[in-house]
Amino acid sequence: MNRCSYCQKQVIRNLKISEIVGLGKILPQICEDCSNLFRPINKQQSCRTCQKELPGDITYCEDCIAWKNDYPNYDFSHHACFYYDSAFKEWLKRYKFMGDVRLAGTFAKQLQIIQQEFSDYQICPIPLATARLKERGFNQVIEMLRVAKIPYSQLLTRSDHSLPQSQKTRQERLKTTQPFKLAVVPTIIKGKKVLLVDDVYTTGQTLFHAASCLLPHAPEKIRTFSLAR
Repeated sequence: MNRCSYCQKQVIRNLKISEIVGLGKILPQICEDCSNLFRPINKQQSCRTCQKELPGDITYCEDCIAWKNDYPNYDFSHHACFYYDSAFKEWLKRYKFMGDVRLAGTFAKQLQIIQQEFSDYQICPIPLATARLKERGFNQVIEMLRVAKIPYSQLLTRSDHSLPQSQKTRQERLKTTQPFKLAVVPTIIKGKKVLLVDDVYTTGQTLFHAASCLLPHAPEKIRTFSLAR
């Protein structure tokens, strides 16, 4: 017996043999009612590059067409699980802004699936500035990876001390200057595959800044992931 990591209601399920003998990872659970709150991305009705929801048979959104012009040598591809709708915003408010760290395990299952899909990638969470980390008390992405028992590498540091992204307009976000610096020696990145992980993709500026910090050091491939888009 376990409790839903979102509503704290009791969840009863049968354990796998590997979990019983201690060989498997026992991850936090989310009940069916809470799971149904979040709308999975329909890849057939989304931008092929960033998974933004699109009407009709449009293949690429205007944002990605603009990004391709700005980063012609970057083979950009983003992956996400859910649409950034009112249900996800409510969860994020409780977890990220109200500091309910118990919610870090809500999407552990989805993160495990992503880890398996990108098993040969170094997973790099988007860092917080030191001041923001002290204010919040935890890095929301790192905490989710930790609870999901997923190894990660902190390849970047963040020196930005401006307003949080959530307090900026879209245009202010797009005008944000490069906030990241490399936190490791370049040889750790050269020839390697890297998956950049964030909680939400809105304008894409944060993930493009992070990728552009890594690109000069010749990684084999960079992919990006967020829970919501």
